[in-house]
Amino acid sequence: MYSKVMSGIPLGIEGMLISVESDTSNGLPGFDLVGYLAASVREARDRVRSALKNTGFIIPAKKITVNLSPADIRKDGTGFDLAIAIAVLMSLELIPYNETFEKTLFLGELGLDGTILPVPGVLPIVHHALGQEIRRIYVPWENAAEASFIKGIEIIGVKSLSEMIGWIETGEVGNVFKKEDTDPGEKREKMPVDDYVDFRDIRGQESAKRGLVIAAAGFHNVLMTGEAGAGKSMMAKALPGILPEMTYDEKLEMTKIYSVAGLLNRTGRLMEKRPYRAPHYSITENALIGGGGSPKPGEISLASGGVLFMDEFPHFRRSVIEMLRQPLEDKRVTVSRLKASYTFPAKFMLVAARNNCPCGFYPDRKKCRCTWHEVVSYQNRISHPIMDRIDIRMEIKHLSFEEMFSEAAGTSTDEMRELVSIAQERQASRYRYEDWNFNSELGQKSIGRYIRFNESCQTLLREFYDTTGISARGYFKILRLIRTIADIDDRDDIREEDIREALFYRNESKEDFV
Repeated sequence: MYSKVMSGIPLGIEGMLISVESDTSNGLPGFDLVGYLAASVREARDRVRSALKNTGFIIPAKKITVNLSPADIRKDGTGFDLAIAIAVLMSLELIPYNETFEKTLFLGELGLDGTILPVPGVLPIVHHALGQEIRRIYVPWENAAEASFIKGIEIIGVKSLSEMIGWIETGEVGNVFKKEDTDPGEKREKMPVDDYVDFRDIRGQESAKRGLVIAAAGFHNVLMTGEAGAGKSMMAKALPGILPEMTYDEKLEMTKIYSVAGLLNRTGRLMEKRPYRAPHYSITENALIGGGGSPKPGEISLASGGVLFMDEFPHFRRSVIEMLRQPLEDKRVTVSRLKASYTFPAKFMLVAARNNCPCGFYPDRKKCRCTWHEVVSYQNRISHPIMDRIDIRMEIKHLSFEEMFSEAAGTSTDEMRELVSIAQERQASRYRYEDWNFNSELGQKSIGRYIRFNESCQTLLREFYDTTGISARGYFKILRLIRTIADIDDRDDIREEDIREALFYRNESKEDFV
């Protein structure tokens, strides 16, 4: 007998429906799985057989063929186990056919004793299924809270195969999952606390703090250069504390990414905080960009919507740094394999830090022992195309004794967050009909619509352009910076002081032409 049920697989952070077909005949006994399968899916044969036996079913000596289609998409993971078990039982007529299964999807890994175990990537599958006329989804109990983020579809949390079979035999649907169904006695993951460094605790560096306010308000990339121990890493750790609140779409996208990566905390809530990722400089290209046989998100995607901090930037391998070129421009990364391409978001804010020389003390020649050639070689490890993609380039100065031990209160995180909020509200209103949220994402074709200058501002920009020979990319990045600075000051008009401040933080040339 032939039977068919539906399952799904994540492709990037999107989902895809997979048909699980089972056919039984009186041929040579066997249990075959076909459909371009990875080893983890082929092993489902043994998991399903043992789970059915330990649930009380005796598999007759028949030829069983299970096909997962479409056959040109490689299937990986253990999430098909439950669908395979249900399809096999129906084709063997051990459980009755249920016509509602045509609009039902099954996800879950089977333990050998019939328990249903959680799987990664449930959220994007459920989100995709909603638009494919799927009305009910059976998922592992541990994944039910995650799946319930998507409204308009019934989520049934299942703990064991025997529980699932019992519902089918009695004609019951099962209990639609609601977040209040979670056992109050269970240990729940606590929401992360505000454990960011407060900018108030960072002595001096008021100019750098201002630069980070601009960066956070417009989601601009930043490079901090300065002597070792000047506070670059500490400021980077404090930066997430001033980032604006995420929109619902941003929360959903970030939760999808962490679901696919298998890093989602099962709290029953969408992820609320913008991520902060700080990979070591020994990271590989695949770990940064994403990859693998069935590609998973890399660090740049895990940082999407938040901060990717790359400390000791020149110490990263040149190939790793150069792989940032396309994601910094396109805000996404595509990983191609033989039969499919996987696209992951990469809307991260790059925050990089470096010293002036290998020993970290240049230009203090009393401490620095690097030769001039070593200093130049060290700074040139970052190519011009990468530098051109960094909006703000700040020099972090060594603190004087008076600055270090001053009793004067510095700018606090709360004060900086307030400025960021002002700018973000203006951007949210301005771009409410657009596909982007921040000034740094402003498309080149739209710059003339949202950024206008009077004659004196145009003269100043023309002087800068002719003097420095800046690239077109760099010039348009300055225009976006100018727009953000005006937004922080809560106004639409752009003034000369906005341009001068943007040029200062862009630090395109050592010439003090302004």
